[in-house]
Amino acid sequence: MLNFNELKARGAALVTGASRGFGFEMAKQLSRLGFDLVITGRDRAALGEAAAKLDGDVAVYPADLSEPGAAKKLYGAIKADGITLSVLVNNAGLGASGEAWEVSEERDGKIISVNVSAAVTLSKLFLSDACRRGYGALCNVCSVGAFQPGPYTASYYASKSFLHSYTLACRYEAKSRGVAVTSVCPGPLDTGFFRSAGAVKPRAAMSAEKAAEYAVRRFSHGAATVVPGFWNRAARLLPACVKTAAVARMKKPR
Repeated sequence: MLNFNELKARGAALVTGASRGFGFEMAKQLSRLGFDLVITGRDRAALGEAAAKLDGDVAVYPADLSEPGAAKKLYGAIKADGITLSVLVNNAGLGASGEAWEVSEERDGKIISVNVSAAVTLSKLFLSDACRRGYGALCNVCSVGAFQPGPYTASYYASKSFLHSYTLACRYEAKSRGVAVTSVCPGPLDTGFFRSAGAVKPRAAMSAEKAAEYAVRRFSHGAATVVPGFWNRAARLLPACVKTAAVARMKKPR
């Protein structure tokens, strides 16, 4: 089990994509545990509104992580302001729905920039500092989509599969340095993500608040892979081909 009391005394928690949805709920859970927060997102106004709803000290850093070099610039700005980070939650993410060849190259590029490049850059920068200091906890928000291909949302599922694998490799490497690394893989959540990705929200979408509560609890125990929701965990037992077919039926444009 991680010593979150020690971590919150030693530094703040950075949560990306924290202006709404799952990122905001993750930030809220960490705030309730007593962490000072650093939150970032693309929408400056929404980020300010989110900060006003959170307890404790909240530093706001607007950033569009789809832009080249934005992740490194963000991390550098936080360090330049004298803020030490003991926790990083890489939550920012983008998706798109449609046949793979119909999704624009620009949209695919942004998905890869945010879900892969920015997450990897922030992970590397954070782990470099945390492993040198000998303490810290990294949480990369992936998806149950990391466990099988996702027809009609191919780039999103592939990006989350990459991030999940990368996260577990980092976990193995960092554990001897006193740094914990966790992959959180939510299923469908009741947020605005599906609307922004051009998809229909599934009826069984889980509450973002409940998912975040479970995720932070398991993260605080140092779990390797966290899947909120009983049925989401049960679905991992199904063969990948069955899950892929189910995704195709759910995601196929009507």
